[in-house]
Amino acid sequence: MYARANAAVLTSAEIEQCIKSTILGEVYTTPKPGLVDRHDNGAHHDMNVYTFERSADAITPYLAKMFFEGYFWKRNLQNLFPRIRRTGVLAEKAMFRATGQVNTHKGLIFTMGILSACAGHCYARIRWFDTAEILASASEMTEKALEADFFEMSQRTPVTHGEILFQKYKERGIRGEAQKGFPITGETALPLMRQYRAIGLDENRSNINVLLRIMMELKDTNVWSRGSYADVIWIQEQAEKIWKPGGAFFETGMKKIEKLNQECIRRNLSPGGAADLLAATLFLYQLEKMI
Repeated sequence: MYARANAAVLTSAEIEQCIKSTILGEVYTTPKPGLVDRHDNGAHHDMNVYTFERSADAITPYLAKMFFEGYFWKRNLQNLFPRIRRTGVLAEKAMFRATGQVNTHKGLIFTMGILSACAGHCYARIRWFDTAEILASASEMTEKALEADFFEMSQRTPVTHGEILFQKYKERGIRGEAQKGFPITGETALPLMRQYRAIGLDENRSNINVLLRIMMELKDTNVWSRGSYADVIWIQEQAEKIWKPGGAFFETGMKKIEKLNQECIRRNLSPGGAADLLAATLFLYQLEKMI
């Protein structure tokens, strides 16, 4: 899927607006189970919607920089990945400065950075955004480098939650999604969002339902790290029970989502990985509509 864009080069301001609106589109989607939204902080005690707004302001310029790094890149895509990773480190530092050392968007910087760079690379070549090409480029750009990361992880003592899950359970998390070209986003979430938007359904409720659908598919390492594998399966099952009968499009579904939010808070669970993929889905959808 794609949308034709203007023949002129898109400006940094236009790209920044697209990126920032998708980041905020995720956090403003309300209600969400266990996640920060307009109503409450979910299972988080150190952040709220205002923290996310400051973080979005801080990281957006760096994500836009990654778009243009991709746009001007003329060499092998695999060599682009180390370049945008360096920009990603700067984005993380800006995020921590803006939030008082709270990790609001570290995972999103990884996902959106890859997609931004690949979108820029795609636009430079054909002057429109071909989503299938962007996702294929994401896989091409990251597959070998991330495989090297996994090998290096297997040879040392794990430090992060993601490294522990990989060593103990061979769970690849968002790195594995990137290696495969973000299949949950491209094959499930984005087609569903297109469908909802095409028939004019409420955007907030559509976003909630897309989030639920992602939660059904994703083995969310954020949930796993805060709880257990049993919690991962539990939250997948709860999302499916709500989504299948219509989810957020019915008041009974909204009440079930609010109840699930309270249970996630009680269990200290937050499907942050699913939230990042919702933001990625919003980003790709907006690019498709950019003309």
